[in-house]
Amino acid sequence: MKVLVLGARGFAKIHLDSLSRLGVDISVFDRNQEALNEARNDYSIADTYSDLGEALSSDAEVVDIVLPHNLHRDVSVTAFRKGKHVLIEKPIATTVHEAEEMVALAKQAGVKFMVSEQYYFDTTARWVIDAVEAGKIGKLITVVIRDQRLYQKNGWRSRKDLMGGGALIDGGIHFVDTMLNIGGEYSNVKSSVYHGCSSLEGEDTSVAILDFKNGAHGLLLYTWSYPFSPKLPSFEVIGSEGSIVEDIQTHPKVDFKYMTGKRYAFGMPVLNGKTVELELEDVFDRAIGGFIESVETGGDVPMKPELAIRDLSCVMDIYEKGNHPDRV
Repeated sequence: MKVLVLGARGFAKIHLDSLSRLGVDISVFDRNQEALNEARNDYSIADTYSDLGEALSSDAEVVDIVLPHNLHRDVSVTAFRKGKHVLIEKPIATTVHEAEEMVALAKQAGVKFMVSEQYYFDTTARWVIDAVEAGKIGKLITVVIRDQRLYQKNGWRSRKDLMGGGALIDGGIHFVDTMLNIGGEYSNVKSSVYHGCSSLEGEDTSVAILDFKNGAHGLLLYTWSYPFSPKLPSFEVIGSEGSIVEDIQTHPKVDFKYMTGKRYAFGMPVLNGKTVELELEDVFDRAIGGFIESVETGGDVPMKPELAIRDLSCVMDIYEKGNHPDRV
C-alpha cells in the first residue's frame, strides 16, 4: 500500500514513525526541502514532493494530512475526488459545516475517512470509559478534565486565521474528546473563553461546565496561559460509589514528539485510591495502524468521523457560550 504524508515537520514525524513500522510505501510532501531531505534519510522514502498538486496526483492510495487546520477541508475534498482514502490530524475542520461536508463527500466517493484523534485510542482513557460503563464507581456524578501549560512560540499555531480559533480547537479538542467519551451526550454548556499571557492571537484559556443528558456534569479547564504549571491529574471521574483519577506519577513527562518508546496520553488510572497497572499501547500506532487495516480489509475505521464532528461541535459550543471576540 502506498501512503502519501502531507507534511514532514513537527507532528508529521510522529505519523512517519508509525507508518514506517507498518510496511507501507511512504511518500512525503513538504514545501521545505531540508525537511524533505531529512524525512528521506530517516524513513527511507523514495518519492518526495514540494508541489501539493503533484503530490495529490500521485498513485498513493492513502493520504495522511498533517497540515494547518485551515487547509483540512480543501485538501481532503481534493483527495476524496481522486478516490483516495484520507487520514487527517485533528481538528477535522475549522467549522462544523465543513466537517459535515467532508464526511458526506467521503461516503459519496466510497473511501475511508478518519481523524487521527490519539487520545481516543489511549489505553487508560479506554479503561476509564469501560469502568464507568460497568458501574465500577456507581452512578456518574462529575467528570473533571484539565490540562495547563504555557505557549510562547511563533509559527502557524499562533495565528487565529490558520487555527480556526486558539488553544481549544487545537490541543483542547483532545480533552473535549475524552470528556465526551466518559460523560456522553450533553444538553447544555456554560463557558468562559479568554486570552491570558500566551503568544496566541486567539483565545488561550477555556473554562466550561457541561450538563450531560445522564444527569452528570463535566468541568473542563484548558489553558496555554499557565506559567510554571504544577503536576495535576488530567482527569477525575467521580461517582456515587467511588472515583477514578489519573496517577500523576505515571503521567507523560514530555510531549508526544519527545517521547521515546510507546507514546501515550494519560498516566495509570487510580480506582478508589489504588493504582490500576495497565499495559500501555502506543496511541499513534493504534490509530494509524487501525486506519490502514480498515483500508486493507474494507472494514470500518476504528474511530468514526462523526465522533470528530461531535468533538468540534462541542468546541464551537464552548466558543459561542464563552462569547469572546477572539474565539474565531
